[in-house]
Amino acid sequence: MTNNINIKKSIEVVVFASEKPISAEQVALYLGIEDSAEVERLIEKLNLEYVDHGRTFCIRKVAGGYKFATDRQFYHLIKKLYEDKKDISLTSSALEVLAIIAYHQPITRPKVDAIRGVNSQYHIKNLLEVKLVKIAGRMKTFGRPLLYTTTDKFLEFFGLNAIEDLPNLHQIRELMATDIAEPQNMKKEDQLELLAKNPDE
Repeated sequence: MTNNINIKKSIEVVVFASEKPISAEQVALYLGIEDSAEVERLIEKLNLEYVDHGRTFCIRKVAGGYKFATDRQFYHLIKKLYEDKKDISLTSSALEVLAIIAYHQPITRPKVDAIRGVNSQYHIKNLLEVKLVKIAGRMKTFGRPLLYTTTDKFLEFFGLNAIEDLPNLHQIRELMATDIAEPQNMKKEDQLELLAKNPDE
């Protein structure tokens, strides 16, 4: 029992100290645990203990790894601390391009332009610079246009574990009402209007 407690404490230390989300396999390697499934099981136990003890944080799976995160019910408090933080600032147009890429990836720029009805080169360039989007190869058609997909940083930025976790249209309103990763230069009503669009249009 004591050994199990020590292992859980060690997992907390490794996850807390890691600058990026750390996978169960990496944690197992660092701590000499044979089966990464045991790490996942112990993280589940830790999260249950946090709930039982009324903790305001948890260990969340993001971008294929684990990191400490504030419980969602306290996001409104954290948001106040980061009101002036502008490491990544997205306009409504940039978010529109990002949403199209996220829901249609891999996708070419001409396809993004066709969906939006305007040229998207400027916004794609900016999304590449902040590493929310990456070039994933070329399409095997005439001209071999570049294909764009989202990145692990995109997943981390929006608190997703995998691209399959993107919210469906019915979940978007609830997500945008609570998510700390709210774009800085965009009004909430504009976000809702954009994200309520059918990604398959």
